Amino acid sequence: MGKKSRLASGFGVVAAGVALLGAATGVAGAERAMTAPEQAFVSYLQGRGELLTDQDQQLAAIDVGKADCAAIASGMTKEQLSEQLPGGAAEKEEAVLFLDAATAPGSLCG
Repeated sequence: MGKKSRLASGFGVVAAGVALLGAATGVAGAERAMTAPEQAFVSYLQGRGELLTDQDQQLAAIDVGKADCAAIASGMTKEQLSEQLPGGAAEKEEAVLFLDAATAPGSLCG
């Protein structure tokens, strides 16, 4: 990915978990087909400069987006979610980008 951030670090952990799960079950993470909302989410992020170059990174990003959707469904606002991420302006900007991608029409929360 092009940016170093707390979310990028999280992607590495989730991607490693996906790889381990795939190894344990005999199913590689790259074999998973994305749904249309997942593809819309990834396309939104890629269109705004996120370099999600392989499917493991894309699936990790989707997991972050789905967590955002679950938080929104529980009553949190986008503003509350974006403010919860510790760090500087770059991390908050990236959090808002992921929230916007998850809530875009046809995406994960839609």
